[in-house]
Amino acid sequence: MPPSVFRRLIFISACLVVAVVRAGPIQHDFIAIDEGLNNLMRVDEKEPAKNWLVHISKAHPRDLQLVGNGRLLVSHDQGYSEYDLRTGQLLKDISLYHDVSSVRRLPNGHTLVVGVDLDRPKKNKGDNPLGDPTGRHVIFADFDANDRLVNRIAYVGDYARLVRETAQGTYLCGSNTLFREGDGKGNWIREIPVDGFTHAWKAVRLPNGDTLMSSGYGTSKQNGSAFMVEVDAAGKIVRKFGAAADVPAGVHPYFYGTFQLLPNGDVVVANWQGHGAGRNYSGVQILEFDPKGAIVWEWSDRAFVSSMQAVLVLDGLNTALLHDERNGTMEPLPSAEASPKG
Repeated sequence: MPPSVFRRLIFISACLVVAVVRAGPIQHDFIAIDEGLNNLMRVDEKEPAKNWLVHISKAHPRDLQLVGNGRLLVSHDQGYSEYDLRTGQLLKDISLYHDVSSVRRLPNGHTLVVGVDLDRPKKNKGDNPLGDPTGRHVIFADFDANDRLVNRIAYVGDYARLVRETAQGTYLCGSNTLFREGDGKGNWIREIPVDGFTHAWKAVRLPNGDTLMSSGYGTSKQNGSAFMVEVDAAGKIVRKFGAAADVPAGVHPYFYGTFQLLPNGDVVVANWQGHGAGRNYSGVQILEFDPKGAIVWEWSDRAFVSSMQAVLVLDGLNTALLHDERNGTMEPLPSAEASPKG
């Protein structure tokens, strides 16, 4: 065999070995909220010794954020809490409000709290709209590092779920049958409706101007399914994936809640199965879709999980730093609180 041919065979063999190594099973380190049991957990598939699970003693835990110094910010119906990422220890809790849907730590150290009339007399039923969509009930409240209110902005509407800031400084807000984009001053500057949205949950703006969104129930209550969708700047659907027709029946896409866009373009999403206990054998609780919509990873633990609503993948993230998704993926931001990794 000529030496050149032999070298080529050696090179091809080496590439095949590398390909096999890279094609190994996906394993994630992630934080998740089991809304069904009101539990918060860390699951590290590579190092299970890091795993922990704690009970959240407040209703409707929904939002998650890395806020620096190894701390995790979690929203709940009455406000927000902070936990130690390493141990799951509760470090702080603010429970002064009601109907809180989303919390975000800002680079200046302030905390943005979003909900329906969260600091006024309660008029709705918690999960449901007031039935007054023309009133200004969607509150964006800004609290300083000492948890004192420094700014309060009211938007028209009676429904809010997760909120995410864009690179332009605007805010995408889940508004039941559509997403709205706020200017930070009390004005909705854009509406993004998609046929089938019901309790639409979370949206992020991508660098190309598209918006990636989770449908909440989607059409599952009408014998349809939840779905993920990306639309362009004009609101035209670019791709739609994860619906019942596109996945195995056992996935049971009932309600797509919090998701995360990974740097490789994959999307990890919590597939919530309903309130309360006893949902552990329903559906696949957390899914990862590649850019073409194929499922490349999934996670469920039937022994101690009921219904997952939120997920935050920690892989490769520096938990000493504040992170958000203003550019689509989870990225670190300058912060008044965060310290260098050490």
